[in-house]
Amino acid sequence: MKLLILAGGMSSRMKKNLEGNTNLDSKLIEQANTLPKSMIGLGKDGRPFLDYVLYNASVAGVKEVVLLLNPKDTVSQPYYEKLMADEKSWGLKIGFARQFIPEGREKPLGTTDAIEQTLNQFPAWKESRFIVCNGDNLYPVKAFELLLDEAYPNAMLDWDTEGYTVDRVRNCAIIKKDSEGYLIDLLEKPNDEEWEEIVATMPRIGISWNIFAFTSTALIPFLEKTPLHPVRNEKEIPVTVRMWANENPRGIYTIQIADVLPDLTSKHDIAEVQALLNYDI
Repeated sequence: MKLLILAGGMSSRMKKNLEGNTNLDSKLIEQANTLPKSMIGLGKDGRPFLDYVLYNASVAGVKEVVLLLNPKDTVSQPYYEKLMADEKSWGLKIGFARQFIPEGREKPLGTTDAIEQTLNQFPAWKESRFIVCNGDNLYPVKAFELLLDEAYPNAMLDWDTEGYTVDRVRNCAIIKKDSEGYLIDLLEKPNDEEWEEIVATMPRIGISWNIFAFTSTALIPFLEKTPLHPVRNEKEIPVTVRMWANENPRGIYTIQIADVLPDLTSKHDIAEVQALLNYDI
């Protein structure tokens, strides 16, 4: 099984000034301001955050990884090339793709575009099944195992939200599925009316943390016709997946998971994630 990790974003929220909490180590603040957020050194050994994601994937059984990087990223590829040269990459074969920014834009064109560019740079993957996930979420081993072992070719994880605040849940994509577990719709950041309907009709509310297993041949047609978001002006994978589910109600299977998922979105997340990464890899 192959794994594509999307780590090509501009990390704009991570680079915003820290307000309120001033206890964060100055070195971590400097890293957050200058490095891709997946390369911020955390844990007992100060290893890049992405190391922990890769380690969990390797434990689950992933063998081949492509890191989708920003073209301005000069840090990630040399670091992982050295890990492979030193035979310290947990048995993973790691390749590198770049999400080039179209002329006239300052930011990448979104996660759907990131997958498209990766498949164009790795043509052999166009005949493969692969997992795709974000580079700023610490997916547990179980998450990768569930998708590796799933018999349905196209699947996504349906994360429990017990213990989450309403604001946090509403800031995610809400999963709507049929009685057999197939995705029907994906409601990203629901408005008040949509939220009222969700609460009234769904005894359990599950969300997506952007980790999927796809067969390229089924995915590519939907990548190609994903429109630009009317507000963000980007092509995003939740829109692609929603379009797929709307057109083919039995196209994507959902798998429930209850594990906690730490994410590294802003400087306020660093201390919480740091406390969790107190183990050797």
